[in-house]
Amino acid sequence: IVDQHLMQNVSLDELVRLRRYREAWEAYHGDFPEPLKARKDRDGRLIGADDNIIVNYARAIVDKGVSFLFGQDVKFELDETEQTEEETWLEECWTENGGITALQKLALNGAICGQAFVKVAVPNGNRRYPRVIVLDPANVAVGYDPGDIDDVRWYRIQYAGIDPQTEKPVSYRQIIERDGITWRISDQEARGNENWRTLRSEVWPYAWPPVADCQNLPMPNEYYGLSDLPEDVLRLNRGINFVLSNLARIIRFHAHPKTWGKGFTADRLQVAVDETIVLPNENAELHNLEMASDLASSIALYERLREALHEVTRVPEVATGKLDNVGALSGLALQILYQPLIEKTETKRRTYGELLVELNRRLLAMGGYGEDYRTVIHWPE
Repeated sequence: IVDQHLMQNVSLDELVRLRRYREAWEAYHGDFPEPLKARKDRDGRLIGADDNIIVNYARAIVDKGVSFLFGQDVKFELDETEQTEEETWLEECWTENGGITALQKLALNGAICGQAFVKVAVPNGNRRYPRVIVLDPANVAVGYDPGDIDDVRWYRIQYAGIDPQTEKPVSYRQIIERDGITWRISDQEARGNENWRTLRSEVWPYAWPPVADCQNLPMPNEYYGLSDLPEDVLRLNRGINFVLSNLARIIRFHAHPKTWGKGFTADRLQVAVDETIVLPNENAELHNLEMASDLASSIALYERLREALHEVTRVPEVATGKLDNVGALSGLALQILYQPLIEKTETKRRTYGELLVELNRRLLAMGGYGEDYRTVIHWPE
């Protein structure tokens, strides 16, 4: 019973992780739930106006973090005195694999999911250099020593696709597991209701696995790191959407003044643009009903929620282009304003930097230069 309960908890943790990934990706793409219920017919078509407003702060937060980390080229150096053959080879290898664009994709996966995975593979076709493949974190599962979570025992890469020949769905799986002092790679597939069938199995010719990964932001006691879009951030964004949608509905119903009168019947009142309004008797009255509030409290709530979102995510509003009432700033003042984002970026440079150093070592080993090289990363300002 204890074993079954433990296995259920492990499976539940995996489902929770994948659900968290899906919610973060949906938020990044602006697929937030609608705060207000809109009237629709049986076919799902909108009836009347839709007051829902979706402001996607999630994408702005993630994109700004990725730009600060890999917005400019990073330089890899092996020798301070001269440009070596190994440095030239490494630069050409990264150029063939997409360079800074590949690093931005890696950082985007990490910022949304909390963990970044990359895989190296031997060159195929007309490629001269090893391939660097950015993996979808939702397709990768990791098995590690319970007593040492940094001691990985196996990786499993699993995804579904369409067979280009039969045009039928196929599930693919690659298992990379320790085999003594080496690693064994097994490629498998399953069609329909069939069991997994092993297509090929081979020993990886290096002492390290072809998959490397890192945490986006450090998370102690956990294998997977912290995302830039945890649940509390998504809740704040949903709260902002609700307040703005509520404002839009109030304005639609009550922004336009409504005319009302008493002391006469409607058919006795004639109103035209080029005519004078004449009331039928001295006791008749005609007034405009207008909003008694300018929604200042609701707008203030929106501003407080937006400020909280920027504080929690450590992306100050000035970093997204807001310069209201800023005036002339000194270098020290700018540093203070940007300090939360700078500190966050410096933390990411440690996690992603260790991954890049190890990745470069493995690439150079695959290029025949040995496994003892440790590159120095020169980050842009």
